[in-house]
Amino acid sequence: MSRIPVHIDVDTGTDDAIALLCALMSEDKIDILSFSAVAGNAPLDCTTKNTLDIADMMGNKAPVAIGAAEPLIRDLRVAISHGKTGLGNVVIPSATRPFSELSAYDQIYESACKADGELIYLGTGPQTNLALALKVHPDLKDKIKRVVLMGGSLIGGNTTQTSEFNAYVDPEAMKIVMRSGIPTTMVGLDVTLQTELPVWVIEELRKLDNKYAKLAVQVMDFMLIRNKEYGFDVANIHDALAFCAIVYPEVIKTKKYFIDVATAEEMVRGMTVADFRDVITDKEPNVDCAEEVDVQGFWNWMVDLFKSKEA
Repeated sequence: MSRIPVHIDVDTGTDDAIALLCALMSEDKIDILSFSAVAGNAPLDCTTKNTLDIADMMGNKAPVAIGAAEPLIRDLRVAISHGKTGLGNVVIPSATRPFSELSAYDQIYESACKADGELIYLGTGPQTNLALALKVHPDLKDKIKRVVLMGGSLIGGNTTQTSEFNAYVDPEAMKIVMRSGIPTTMVGLDVTLQTELPVWVIEELRKLDNKYAKLAVQVMDFMLIRNKEYGFDVANIHDALAFCAIVYPEVIKTKKYFIDVATAEEMVRGMTVADFRDVITDKEPNVDCAEEVDVQGFWNWMVDLFKSKEA
């Protein structure tokens, strides 16, 4: 079986870091053609550095492109729960290689061309980079096989009552992606909130003696501390579930809806609005939305993946 060609676009904070580690441990199943980073969980200088440092630390040499420092038309709002650097109190050795010479939007396009129509694009942050790539390279929509997003939500939000963080930060970009015509899977907040880190998982990882597990435990420990001491987010591994859906699609059950993105202000900014009752008769369903997750299956998959890297 040939490996799945993948481009990974991240705003590397804590849960992105776990998703990156899972991807880097899965290179028997995926071929990581490139990475790009965008501002979101932290400013761009932090998210790009975190992405490059993690890839370099784990020995991956795929290019890491610098993406957008701010949303398409709005001021940037960064998260507070990931700390100033995006990785809290976790310190990673600085990479010994440079960033890609290409911009993020050109890097995405180059990888899509290289994959000859088979590219899977994984996005776990605001979708500014892909939106720009679609604007600069209009033919890109025919070169990506599927977009898989951690973003949006069928019901409820974590930034406003209605809006998930990634969609809220750059709703115009999310709208461009959702309306692009590229087959899209949305692994939304309402599903990823079910993957709160269990004690048994981190204790299993703590027993392991490999570089992937050691870094993951550091990140997870910070996630637990930030919740206990500061009342910030619980330790949900949102982004890793979106990656898992690429290599282990049975982990989620989806239903296709017509989804649009609210760009107005007040409570609805960034709301991913599903046509649950097919009232928009002139629009075909455009997004496969995760509605259920096999929580135990997800954690078993993750623990087995980390264990697979034991000597």
